[in-house]
Amino acid sequence: MANILILNGAPRKNGSPASLIKAFTEGAVASGNQVHEAYIHGMNVKNCLGCDSSIKTHAGCVQKDEGMAKIYEDLSWCDTVVFASPVHFAYMTAQLRAVIDRTWEWFNLPRNFEAKRKNVLISTSRSEDYTAILQQYGMYAMLGWEDIGHILGAGKEVEAKSIGTSIS
Repeated sequence: MANILILNGAPRKNGSPASLIKAFTEGAVASGNQVHEAYIHGMNVKNCLGCDSSIKTHAGCVQKDEGMAKIYEDLSWCDTVVFASPVHFAYMTAQLRAVIDRTWEWFNLPRNFEAKRKNVLISTSRSEDYTAILQQYGMYAMLGWEDIGHILGAGKEVEAKSIGTSIS
């Protein structure tokens, strides 16, 4: 069974990706997986300073905000990461982007760079163009993570539940 971390970047807890996250979670739990959802908007997560201290010292980020400390803990725990975000100006929300930028520190700790994960994208948009958000999401392929699916668009709860159920 898998440990699944959902990084919910929606600025509204019951925003457009909420029903897809719920359906995905139902499927994942029904398959015996453990799921933890981090609702980023309500967490203390500072933006990356770009200081490169994690590369220079391998001691971790100089910022000690409790939101990212919890996410780093969850990244170490999980083997599957779900990125959930509505599309804002073609991309993921600023809340989710801040977390993604800060994971740079986590990857620069020697024990974590080799840590491979599976990942899923859940996204909703007022348009049908997901090109930019898929490009952002694709960066994890460079790390050797396994993409196990995309749920793109509102009303795809059956698909979301199916992908959740498929994880083991």
